[in-house]
Amino acid sequence: MCIISFYKKGNEFILTHNRDEEIGRQTSYEIVEQIKFDKIYYSPIDKRANGTWIFYSDEYVACILNGGESKPFFLKNKYKESRGIILLHLLKYNSVLEFTKNENFKEIAPFTIFIFERITKNTYLLHWNEKDLIIKDMTNKDIVTWCSSTIYSDKSRNRIATVFNKNNNLNPNHIQSLHYKLKMERGDLFDDLATTSISQIIMNNLRIDMKSCQLF
Repeated sequence: MCIISFYKKGNEFILTHNRDEEIGRQTSYEIVEQIKFDKIYYSPIDKRANGTWIFYSDEYVACILNGGESKPFFLKNKYKESRGIILLHLLKYNSVLEFTKNENFKEIAPFTIFIFERITKNTYLLHWNEKDLIIKDMTNKDIVTWCSSTIYSDKSRNRIATVFNKNNNLNPNHIQSLHYKLKMERGDLFDDLATTSISQIIMNNLRIDMKSCQLF
């Protein structure tokens, strides 16, 4: 599930992420500095799997959504590893290309990962459908949006993309407001499912900062 938007203007970019999840799934209420594969990174923590849905490090800014490019026909009851752990496996590698060539995605549920390489400034969407990994280079895009294919139809995805593309002078507060208006309410699909947090990473030549607003 989830909605992301990436907005780039000059040397500033803003990545914002709606996390649609079980309301009772425990997460940290703060951004935590951690180390994995000898790399320092910053993220909220999903306490069930000890992974995350969004992080930044000196090398990457990245986040993950449930579902690949299209809605999966069938999902297993159990997979090898949480998708929030697979996202952190990116820290093992020096580039997205290395990650896609060497990481083993077998027995991992369908996902979409957004990645910004801080050194090269390249931007990617990776779609995994349990069989194939689709790599989309989004480097030349100033606005990138994506919605979880497990919940949002192509029509909904296009509608949300239109909302962002018609606003060509966005700022962090404006984007946060758009994401809040697009949030999933409790009971829209299931009683225990909603947008549980909205996270945002802002970066320019001088700084990088992250904030996460917990809604449940």
